[in-house]
Amino acid sequence: MGTDRVDSALPKTPVSGKAIKPSPSNSLLAGEEGTTRRQDRHDPEMPGLAGTNSLGGKARRFEAGIRDRADLGMARASFPASVKAYLDAMRPYLADGTIARKARNFATVHTDLKAIETKGVRAKAPASIGERDIEVLLERWKARGLDGSTKAKYLTDLDGLLAWAGNPVITNLRKKRHVRLPKAISKPIRILDAGELARLRLAAESLDGWHGSVARLIVALLPASGLRRKEFRLACLKDLDLARGRILVVHPKGEGTWAAPDFAPIPKPIRTGVEDFLEERRAYLGAGENEWLVPYRRGDGEIGPWSDPMLTKVVGELERRSGIDFSLKTFRATFAQLGVDGGARIEAVSRAMRHGSTRTTEAYYARIRSDDAFHEIEKAFERPSVRIEPPA
Repeated sequence: MGTDRVDSALPKTPVSGKAIKPSPSNSLLAGEEGTTRRQDRHDPEMPGLAGTNSLGGKARRFEAGIRDRADLGMARASFPASVKAYLDAMRPYLADGTIARKARNFATVHTDLKAIETKGVRAKAPASIGERDIEVLLERWKARGLDGSTKAKYLTDLDGLLAWAGNPVITNLRKKRHVRLPKAISKPIRILDAGELARLRLAAESLDGWHGSVARLIVALLPASGLRRKEFRLACLKDLDLARGRILVVHPKGEGTWAAPDFAPIPKPIRTGVEDFLEERRAYLGAGENEWLVPYRRGDGEIGPWSDPMLTKVVGELERRSGIDFSLKTFRATFAQLGVDGGARIEAVSRAMRHGSTRTTEAYYARIRSDDAFHEIEKAFERPSVRIEPPA
């Protein structure tokens, strides 16, 4: 789109008392509903939003054809349209899983905004959300019984969306001394004790076929290595090094942004179990071979990595048979706590979990148990006290 065309599309009269100047770097051209053309759709500083109306009718064309994002483009975009454009702009910078999580959070926020319309709040464009809207939204979350961490996550994601839309309302609220916005709360860490791990192993032994083989590998490897769900599922056979007791994590959390491939440990006590799995893997593949550590043969015969839904299914079956409520993240926390309880330094545990610092390990995984802490306090108070008699 050339400069001449931009100039011709601009109105000759001011809008809102201000003359509108061409801004090719931020310009938007809205056509029919659902279509928007822009120069750079991935720049988070220049969101591309379609000029659609929020009532679901035919999309209106922008009166002037092109506007700076602070004018009609951002002001008229519905909440769902803004969310879609915002997430699209953030895709080059965030993992797919993070994008999906934010999308779910925004869907919840939008539902809550619509639920409190009777209190003067509308599921309006992000650019026009004000302090009163945020206050009523917080009241809604309080009535729903959401904990501080959940509210803080929703508010952080909403703050990012609003700031991107040129609306600093939440940022400004944080600066006010009388305002106390929700903050993340440190929750007790769920770990599995020796008895629960034994019950899970028995549950895995009761599963037949290839699903049983994978289940036995899960309950043996994950609590002893600290592998994350994705890291386990996308591991390749060549990444495994039993001779040196480790596995290369090629797809870590933060892959492609702030994390690089690194190793996770495979302690000696579980290496026999991993070798048993490899034997069952060879039987499952038959004469063929495959790169994935945990392969999965689909109905059409194609073999790929173990799928995420199938992993969820195995976890659900283990829960049902063992009677233990857990997640794969519970195994990672269990790995950290077992390491600390076994005498490993927190630095060693943090390194094995591939954390950037021990602060993350201590904050979210391995902490001193309350029983141990109370025992130390008891010992401290058992010291004999010295009584000083007053002079006669």
